[in-house]
Amino acid sequence: MTPRKVSKKVASGVAVTGAAALVATGLLLGSGSSSAVPVSLTLNYTCPFPLIGNQDIKAVITSDLPASVGIGEQTGKIAVKAVTTVSETATQGLTLVGAKTVEGSALAAATVAAPGITLPVNVPIAVEKTNVPASGAFDVNASGEAPSLSFQQAGEAKITVGDLKLTLTPKTADGAETGLGTFESACTAKPGQDNLLHTFTIGGGPGSTTPPPPSSSTTPPPPSSTTPPPPSSTTPPPPSSTTPPPPSSTTPPPPSSTTPPPAGVKVNYAIKGSTTLKNLGGPVPLSGTFNADANLSAGTYVGDLKMNPTKGSFKVFGFLPSDANIKIVPVGQPSGTVKTGAITFDGKINVVLDRLTLFGIPISEGDTCKTTAPSDLKLASTGNFDVLKGGQIKGNYALSSLDGCGFLTPIISALTQASGNTIDLTLTAQTGTSARR
Repeated sequence: MTPRKVSKKVASGVAVTGAAALVATGLLLGSGSSSAVPVSLTLNYTCPFPLIGNQDIKAVITSDLPASVGIGEQTGKIAVKAVTTVSETATQGLTLVGAKTVEGSALAAATVAAPGITLPVNVPIAVEKTNVPASGAFDVNASGEAPSLSFQQAGEAKITVGDLKLTLTPKTADGAETGLGTFESACTAKPGQDNLLHTFTIGGGPGSTTPPPPSSSTTPPPPSSTTPPPPSSTTPPPPSSTTPPPPSSTTPPPPSSTTPPPAGVKVNYAIKGSTTLKNLGGPVPLSGTFNADANLSAGTYVGDLKMNPTKGSFKVFGFLPSDANIKIVPVGQPSGTVKTGAITFDGKINVVLDRLTLFGIPISEGDTCKTTAPSDLKLASTGNFDVLKGGQIKGNYALSSLDGCGFLTPIISALTQASGNTIDLTLTAQTGTSARR
């Protein structure tokens, strides 16, 4: 459930999840290099989604990268691939808005650090059109091409992967956009990870200060993985090895994988409708608000119901005119279920007649005239309930006997006490929806 005005943000939550793995490996080097080696990097991202809160996304990035490249040599473009696993919570968010497919693009940030230069690279990536299942997690594939680069100084270069900026469009079965439209979402790599994708050497046989470079050209790969080996007393190896030590990331990943927070979202609706009291007629107009805190992964919610005071005009015994100021007072928090196109509502209310007149003459005033026991209010949506817009819910309820209504209490109580009272409400999504962090 969520308001239309926030839908663009909302979308970022529901659909974005599928793309969060979009190859942050923007700057893969390779085609023009002398040799290439297969590389793979798994990174965890956090994407803030207004609909489902912060979601942890895992991306597995693969490609072939050069082991070395000559000075001044163009690396050439190279293809990058990534597979992202979309969480079950995100799947539910997508299905709730009627999405059957998701597609889009991403801008992946990466950095190439080489002797004399640190180069930020943004790589455009295409997200394949992917079917959204009815439930459960699913994979989204993405691919892109990194630009060709060249280097002018010999030494060691490192490619690290950064954050992602996603632009996604979930669509319905007939290919139309959902209420989410096309949205953007920024995902950040979780801290403490080793985001080093690849290390390669520049220059096959450098000239001037050759001793260190050449030896490091063959040795760096092993040394970078283990710090001690670089017997070369020269400082280059150690510093370079001080960068890799983010292998301390071996600890963070496990925790991050156990961190997926429960998906919670606060959704707000305005209420308008009416209720008809079986023995007194009506209808009595109703208005108010309903603010729910939903757990999408569980398909449940709890909320706060507030009903505005209202008035009703009745015919006692079918001919005596009577007016009543009515207050509907919720008891506890209503709860219910939410799934694609439908919701249920289960709550309790007390009814207070804070002013009751007969022939215009006050019979009772104050909050004393009220039901002696809470009424169970069980409602369900009718037709399609769109979480981004709202919908209609209906049901019926029973009223207990009344007390504290003055000398006519027995008569009034007998007239109002009944089952089969009906209620018909329209919920309209309001602005102000926010994810629970």
